Amino acid sequence: MEILELSLHSSNQFLDHFTKQTLDVSSYFDYNTHSKAVFKERAADLKNRSFQREELVSYLKQYARRFAKEQDKTFENIEKLKDPNSVVVIGGQQAGLLTGPLYTINKIISIIVLARQQEEELGIPVVPVFWIAGEDHDFAEINHIFAAKEKIPKKISVKDSPLKKQSVSELPINKQKTIEWLEEVFEVFGETDYSKQLINNLKQYVQKSSSYVEFFELVVMEIFQDQGLVLVNSGDSGLRQLEKPCFYAIVERNSNIADAALKQQQFMREQGYQPIIEIGKDSANFFYHHEGERFLVERKSEEEFFIPEINLVLSKAELHDLIEAYPEKFSNNVVTRPVMQEFLFPTLAFFAGPGEFTYWAELKQVFSEMEMKMPPVLPRLMITLLERSIERNILEASLSLDDVLQNGVEDAITAYLKDATPVEMEPLIHQAKEQISAIHHNLIREALKIDQSLEPMLMKNGVFIQEQLEFFNRSVEKRIQEKHNVQLSKYREIELSLFPNLHPQERMWNIYYYINKYGPQFVGDLLNLSYSFNGKHKIVKI
Repeated sequence: MEILELSLHSSNQFLDHFTKQTLDVSSYFDYNTHSKAVFKERAADLKNRSFQREELVSYLKQYARRFAKEQDKTFENIEKLKDPNSVVVIGGQQAGLLTGPLYTINKIISIIVLARQQEEELGIPVVPVFWIAGEDHDFAEINHIFAAKEKIPKKISVKDSPLKKQSVSELPINKQKTIEWLEEVFEVFGETDYSKQLINNLKQYVQKSSSYVEFFELVVMEIFQDQGLVLVNSGDSGLRQLEKPCFYAIVERNSNIADAALKQQQFMREQGYQPIIEIGKDSANFFYHHEGERFLVERKSEEEFFIPEINLVLSKAELHDLIEAYPEKFSNNVVTRPVMQEFLFPTLAFFAGPGEFTYWAELKQVFSEMEMKMPPVLPRLMITLLERSIERNILEASLSLDDVLQNGVEDAITAYLKDATPVEMEPLIHQAKEQISAIHHNLIREALKIDQSLEPMLMKNGVFIQEQLEFFNRSVEKRIQEKHNVQLSKYREIELSLFPNLHPQERMWNIYYYINKYGPQFVGDLLNLSYSFNGKHKIVKI
């Protein structure tokens, strides 16, 4: 493997301005991650805060026993968190099947690599932590992967349909359907020397799992074994005991939190940026769990809260009592989740995807309201995997890699066919249609002088003639495509690999396609490459 970097334009205007350093960072974040001293500054600031370190370590160890052994590096890293100087590098994602799209893997690589770098640089323990969004309840977002079948992206979904709006953490895994899904996925991937063992391991993880989140955890820890990665499931009820003080504060400062978020969003609009978070003016920005479902709480007044779906009114005092007695009945929404993460962990850095990067900027005043500094927020690594055959096709077609990654190959195909075809039929067909239509119109006019009842049949005849010209055009186009099929297939292979369905590779393909093709050590090889967090796109040649 080797790595090269490209400076690509981001479709996210806010992130693009940040990368180009034209953004007034201080208006959106508490730390400027362009500064070389940012992590040293942040580590010093964290010494002035207190955390529930002993309780956090105890909880994390108890939770990690589900997917790691006590002699593993994960437990060693958890123990490091007792050190008052220790910090974490953290990021999160939903619990996608087989880890979901490649960007989840890219985020975990970002976390592990920066944690390594900063532990050496700062001389303090730096622990890589991955936060699983187990509170999310949209199963349709995680129940599938895409794979290339017959040279087109195919969505392959687990045929399971939850009846309730349960969080993914509480959703029981359908083991039979998931195993059937695995077999379908690997059939599309194609059999290799590694397939049988991979499938057997994954089937074992399905059998060990009680939920889709557990399956995700086992798969992640298999891929990143020996990296000391620490997993946190935001949907785990056991985490709620540690979160109680933060929930109290969220209830007490509820209207101020909402006002702070809305005020920051308005400021961003005034600066020409479009906020991502949808915030209702009466939203309390946390959920209440009732009979296996979760409901967004609304603020009825400063002292009362309301859940319209179940017609439940709760006073501030009643909410405090419920948090104390049943903390598992509460969870965060998009506004309060980052605050809860910062409350729990001494965060040296947080890695965000493009959308997350914008929405964290919307929360600067929320963090201030909660008397916290937002941790340094970094864009995660953007990685494209470039296979040798695809690189060879790009070179043979004289294409620009950065143009392919941003625009696909349609313009290149059009230009190639124009150069390779001696006659451009489209304008000739168009001209013929107009001329024949005019002639036919004159013929109809004369024929109707003989018999007006001929009009419907003659009009239909005109449509038929136009359709025949379309057939003529399609036949020529088909022959052109057949004549140049070898070269056109190379263009399509490039697009399928790097820009499938006009989406970046990392948003469509799954890591197991590459593991199945190149072997179980594939991600370990990726981790051993030299990465810099400079906002540039990484191309990994494999």
